[in-house]
This record gives sequence, C-alpha cells and structure tokens, in this order.
Amino acid sequence: MKKFFVSAIILFAAINLAWAAWTNPPFVAIEYAYQEARDFHEGLAAVKQNNRWGYIDNLGRVAIPFVYNTPEAGDFSEGVAFVGDHYIDTSGNPAFVRRDDEESRAWGHEKWGTDGQEKYFNNGMAFSQGLAAVQSGGQWGFIDLSGNYAIAPIFERADSFSEGLAAVRKNGHWGYINLRGKLVIPHRFIRANRFSEGKAMVNLNGRRGFINKSGDIVIRPTYYEAGDFSFGLAPVRTRTSYRGWGFISPRNRFAIPRRYNNAGNFSEGLAPVAADARWGYIDVRGDWEISPQFDDARPFSEGMAAVKQDGKWGYIRQ
Repeated sequence: MKKFFVSAIILFAAINLAWAAWTNPPFVAIEYAYQEARDFHEGLAAVKQNNRWGYIDNLGRVAIPFVYNTPEAGDFSEGVAFVGDHYIDTSGNPAFVRRDDEESRAWGHEKWGTDGQEKYFNNGMAFSQGLAAVQSGGQWGFIDLSGNYAIAPIFERADSFSEGLAAVRKNGHWGYINLRGKLVIPHRFIRANRFSEGKAMVNLNGRRGFINKSGDIVIRPTYYEAGDFSFGLAPVRTRTSYRGWGFISPRNRFAIPRRYNNAGNFSEGLAPVAADARWGYIDVRGDWEISPQFDDARPFSEGMAAVKQDGKWGYIRQ
C-alpha cells in the first residue's frame, strides 16, 4: 500500500510538471482593481470602479473618468461608444445632437440635427459597418455615423451588423436584414447571433444550430448552447452534465472534445474555457496555452484579455 501511494505521488508530480511545461505563465499587464471589465476596442476598455464606469488605455491609464453611474458601458467602435443612454466619443464628449422635425415626429422619434441638444436612447449597440442599432420609444432601428436613422425603428429587438447582415426581432421571432433594411432571412428563430465566418448560430425549437447567409441550416439544431465560429471552430454544449462543452468544425465534427464546463469563442488564436471551477485559455489544437487559474475570463482582444481573481478584474497579455 505504501508503495502504491509513493507511485501515485510521483505520477501526480509528473503530471503537474507536464502541465507546467504545456502552458505559458500569463503576464499581468493591468493589475486586478476593477469590479467589472470589458474587452479592449480601439485602444480603450470599459472598466467599473466604485460602482461607476470609465475607460482605460492599454497601459492602465484612465482615458475617460469614472463618471458613468449606469448598469453597463459599451465598447468603442468607429470612434464612439454607448454609455447609459447616449453615445460618447473617445474624449468622453457627447457624440451627437438632435432636433425635432415633422418626419421624426411621424415616427414618434426625434431626428438628429445640429441645434446643440444631446440625443438620448433607451439602449444602443456598438457601431458596425457604419450603422448602430438603437432603441427609442420601445422600438429598435439603426442610425448612421451622422446620427440619422438609416433604418426606421420598427423592430422589437436588434443586434449589430456583421458580414452585411443584422439579426432583428418582430412578432417574437428573429430574422436578418441587410444594410438597406430589407428582410433577407425570415423571422423564424427563437434567438439569432451575428454572422461569423459565413455562419450564424440560431435557436430553433429550443436547440442551437447554424445557418448560412442564405438562411439554410448547415448544422442541425441539436446543441443545448453554442457560440460563434472563429478560427474555424465554434464552442457547443451537447449535454447538461459535467464537462459538456467542446468545439466543432464547420462540418459539425468535434475538433476539440467535450471536456470543459464552459467555453467562449476563439479570438486571436485562443479561447477562454473553464475546467472545473477555473478558467484558462486553449489554442486551436485544444492544448492549454494558459492553465486554468482564473475565477472568470474574457476573450483576447487587441492583445489583452480581462480576467478575474479574488473578486477583482485585471488584464493579462499572452
């Protein structure tokens, strides 16, 4: 029995040494100091401190002060970010102004203009391909970079454009419109993600699968949960039991086996995954690049990733 325990200890030590050899220690670029942290976009990241949001640069310096007492702060895209109820520029100044006119009143909304009054929304998404989804008066539409409605607010919900299409909801179901606002994939999904690598995750009858840009189902909806394709891989969950997450190829074959408790999309060659209660990062082969050691983790963006330790968020580099 003693010999067995000695052998087990030696084996455990060997596994730990191998684990260490397979992974790279993360470099903490910005110390753990934030209640919440978002991804870097256009050189800035939204972070929360003392219950207020602000923005930092990739050296951890405050670029926009912590003055936003809102539930959420958006990512910068095409020079602006949505915070609370309006858009700001990279200096923290209001991005747009407004005016009332007959056309906008006919829609039940105000049109943007130049009279010095700031425009407010109930909600707003990041700009993509020159347009941003915004909610006003209970309905969603899309504005352009001058602040004018490019697509009328007639939707129950809307998401950002990606690869020329945006998911929108009417009558309780999601479909897709093009940049001119024309419906190109009918409203028939319970949920619909953005397109990535020519495919979009959709929820049909309570299970997740993938469609192409013609609206054809290319991966049957059989998964409990699923993310987006990136680097030729998409995270999916096949069961509710322990370690049900893995990654499939566009041919719906498991390229990385089901062995994770949770998994995010690949970004910059790595994906955040959880083994047991700890998060780390794997490469496209499924090998650990950064061993599981975090309470939570977000995808890499602009060379940085937000990670959580002991209740606080910071940022690491590869």
